[in-house]
Amino acid sequence: MRVREVVSSLTFRFIARYVLVLSATVTLIVVGMYSFYSYNYFSSLSRSIMEEQQTLNLVYEGQSLAGVEQYVRDQGQSQMIDHFYYLVSDDQGNKVAGDLPAATAYREFEGGWLGFELAMLEWGKSVDLEFLAREVVLGEQYRVLVARSYQEAVAQGRLVLHTLVRTMLVTIILGLVGGYFAAARSLQRFEWLGREMTRIVRGNPSQRLHAEAEKGQVRELAQVINAMLDQTELLMHGVRSVSDNIAHDLRTPLARLRNRLSQLGQELPPQHAESVAQLMGDCDALLASFNAVLRISALEAGSRYSGDAQVDLRQLLKDAVELYDPLAQEKAIDLTIDALPAANCRGEADLLFQLLANVLDNAIKYTPGGGTVRVSLAPAASGEGYQVVIADSGPGISSEHWGDVFRRFYRVEPSRSALPGHGLGLSMARAIAQYHGGDIDLEDNAPGLRVIIKLP
Repeated sequence: MRVREVVSSLTFRFIARYVLVLSATVTLIVVGMYSFYSYNYFSSLSRSIMEEQQTLNLVYEGQSLAGVEQYVRDQGQSQMIDHFYYLVSDDQGNKVAGDLPAATAYREFEGGWLGFELAMLEWGKSVDLEFLAREVVLGEQYRVLVARSYQEAVAQGRLVLHTLVRTMLVTIILGLVGGYFAAARSLQRFEWLGREMTRIVRGNPSQRLHAEAEKGQVRELAQVINAMLDQTELLMHGVRSVSDNIAHDLRTPLARLRNRLSQLGQELPPQHAESVAQLMGDCDALLASFNAVLRISALEAGSRYSGDAQVDLRQLLKDAVELYDPLAQEKAIDLTIDALPAANCRGEADLLFQLLANVLDNAIKYTPGGGTVRVSLAPAASGEGYQVVIADSGPGISSEHWGDVFRRFYRVEPSRSALPGHGLGLSMARAIAQYHGGDIDLEDNAPGLRVIIKLP
C-alpha cells in the first residue's frame, strides 16, 4: 500500500484535521488559563506594592527618616525569596537608603507604574530579574521607590510556553502516526471490499462477500452489498429467464414455420420463390438469434472451463482471418494478422473460434470501405496467458457505451438502423471469454475501436 494513498484517504485527513483542531483548542485553553493567572498575579503584585507604600508612609509619619531607613534595612535582611526592594532618595536625587541602585533605566507605564531589569545574585549566579515598581513621596524631602520582582510569573510563562510547544508537537506527531495506521487499516478493509466486488463481478455473480471476520460498519456495508447482489441476481435471473423462455418457446414454432415456407416455395409459381426465400432467411436469422441467446445463457450459467484440451490459438486466429478475408476484400479493407509463432491455451476450439469470428465480423462490418483491420496475438501484459487485439479504423464506440455493448440485444443507436444485426455478437464473445477464465476490454483506436481479448 502506497503512503500517498493512505495520506490522501478520507480517514487520515479526518484524523489529521481532528488532531490539529484539538491541539489548537488545547493551546487556546492553556493560553486563556495563563492569561487569567497572569492578570490575577499582576493585580496581586500591584496591590502589595501599593500596600507597602502605605506602610512606609505610616513608618515615616511615626518615626521619620530614621524609621524608614531601619525598616528598609530590616526588609533587605529578610530571608524571603520574593521580598520588596527599595530606593530612598532626597529631593536632589541622591540615594539615602535601600538596596536598589540610584541610576536605573525605567520603563514608564500608565498610572505611575515603572518597570526595569536588574542583575541580581541568586545561588551564586548573576540573574537578570524583571521588576515592577512605583514611587511614593514621603513628606516634602524624600522619595521611596518600592519594587518587587515578577520573575516568577516570567519563569512560569516560559515553562508553560516550552511545555505547551513540546506537548503539542508530541501530540501532533503521535496523532498523525496513529492516524496513518488507522487510515491504513481502514483503507485495507475498503480495498478488500473492492477486490471482493471485482472478483464477484468478473467471476461468478452468484458469489457473496465473506464478512464474518469483519466488524463494525465494514461488516454492515458488506451485508448491504450482499443483499443488493441477491436482489440484482434475482432481477437478472428473471430477465434472463424471460428471454430464455421466449427463445426456447419460439424456436420450435419458427422451425415449423420455416419448414412450411420451404414446402410452400415448392408449390408456388417461380415468381413467388424469391419472396419465400427472403421469409426463410428471416426465419433463419431469428432461429440463429434464439440459439445464440440460449447458448449465452448456458455459458453464463455454467462454471468455468475445467478441461485440459490444448487449442492452437494461433491457428484458430489464422482460420478466422481466412474466413473473413473474402468479405474484407469485397469492401477493400486491408485485413492483416501479426501472430506469435506458437500459442497454445486450454479451451474448446469451436467456442474460441466463434469468439474470434464474432469480433472479426463486427470489425469488418463497421469498418468503411478502404479501411484497415489489424489482428495481433501476443503475450498478455500481465505475463500470464495471451491477448488477441483486433483493431479497426471504423467509427468506433464512445467510451460511455463500452459497458453497455456487452449486454444482450444492445446496439449503439446509429448502427441500429444502418446495419443488420441483433446485438448478440459481443455478448456471446464475452460469455465465451469468461467461460474460459478470460475477459474482453475495449479501447479507443483513434479512429476506430480496439477489442482486447484476454485468455489464460
